[in-house]
Amino acid sequence: MLGYGFIYRRKWADLVVTAAILALMALIALRLNDGPATELFAGTARAADGDTLTVDGRRIRLSGMDAPELTQVCRRGETDWYCGASARSHLAEMLRHGGIACSLIGTDKYDRTLARCRIGEEDVGERMVRDGLAVSYGDYEEAESFARQERKGLWSSVFDRPQDWRRRHGRPQEEPHVPVETYLGAFLRFFGAG
Repeated sequence: MLGYGFIYRRKWADLVVTAAILALMALIALRLNDGPATELFAGTARAADGDTLTVDGRRIRLSGMDAPELTQVCRRGETDWYCGASARSHLAEMLRHGGIACSLIGTDKYDRTLARCRIGEEDVGERMVRDGLAVSYGDYEEAESFARQERKGLWSSVFDRPQDWRRRHGRPQEEPHVPVETYLGAFLRFFGAG
């Protein structure tokens, strides 16, 4: 007959082995994910509109923000302002200042490549929102708050959010861009480490 002490030590040993196996699995997952978690690409870019650009022939939709549609018109006082064209011009001007580096996030339901892009250390999407020529769309809430307080760009006018403008003009609707989570990210988040 086995004593209580033996059963207690056995349960403790099982617990330690289980914890060790989980730790080993986490280390293996980290090691497998040591490579780039997202595809990186860089080059010269051209603005298609305020939130879409082309990098070396690859069409990229900037994630986390939404710019006015190219034909969208906003209103400043009694004057029409072509805010969609202005957003495109602003993005084009930013792109003239150097090469761009983008991190692939995934694709959207229209099979467009979603990415976060940088020129030097500056996040292009965040800059567009901070300058008031795009709105937050799943990210960049702080930059939008700044632009709103400073009455920059769109916030100095009367405008429809791009999503609302597309709805009113029969354009396809989009959903906020949510980065694709890796299995490792989900695993670590589940265990409170992510």
